Amino acid sequence: MINSKKIRVITALVLLSTLTISCASIFKGSSADVRVNSNPAGANIFINGIDRGVTPQTLSLKRNSDYVLTFKKDGYEDLNFEVFKKFDIGTAVVGNIFSWGLIGIIVDVATGAAYSLTPADVEANMASLQAAGYIDDNFKTDGSDIYVFMLTTDQWEMLKKAEK
Repeated sequence: MINSKKIRVITALVLLSTLTISCASIFKGSSADVRVNSNPAGANIFINGIDRGVTPQTLSLKRNSDYVLTFKKDGYEDLNFEVFKKFDIGTAVVGNIFSWGLIGIIVDVATGAAYSLTPADVEANMASLQAAGYIDDNFKTDGSDIYVFMLTTDQWEMLKKAEK
């Protein structure tokens, strides 16, 4: 005869595994790889303001969030890119209809597996401040000199408008 305590434990384990695993969670996971590159290479990457190293690299990002990627490199204009979460109806809903049903959909949304990140590849073509005319050719150096430029907020805004 089967022990009723064992049956309860087995039932609880089956229910727990059913509640924590679903179609998109199994096949996609809760993180996605986003490949980032810059021209020129070696730009610092900031994700939502947090330094994550230099290009090129592949970042593992949680699927259930939106991100702002900022590329910074001395002598080049900073660039911002947005990476958005996008609901993946194919995996999250259709896949779960044939497997885990509503529970699977809920788990996929809660874990972030129901989303994909777009774009999956980010290429930052950074504009040289010198080529854009922000740094005069007379300021070319051998790298041993340091020049400091001070602009008011109004001057900076004027430069940004002139570029457009």
